[in-house]
Amino acid sequence: MSFASSEEDRTTENGRDRQIRDLEATVVAMREALELAQREADDRVQAVAAQASAEAEQLKAMITALREELESQEQRHGEVLQQQKLDAADEARQLQATIQAIRGELEEKAG
Repeated sequence: MSFASSEEDRTTENGRDRQIRDLEATVVAMREALELAQREADDRVQAVAAQASAEAEQLKAMITALREELESQEQRHGEVLQQQKLDAADEARQLQATIQAIRGELEEKAG
């Protein structure tokens, strides 16, 4: 009986050893799968961050270009307004001169 009992103990022990090795192998496989999933997640985060950074740079460049265009348009508009003011002042001087000339002629005829 002791031989049978000893044989059962070895079989049980071998079974437990096999279970432990299987569990250890499962843990290692799960750890590797988890590490791979973490690396893939990190890669995705880096890719998304790089894309967001590139888009932010594009937006900054677009904002700069639009700001420069707006400033250029404002400057041109200011120059046009200034020229219109000068033209209006010149026209007013010409009209004043014409009025003076007509008054002078009327005064000569009346006088």
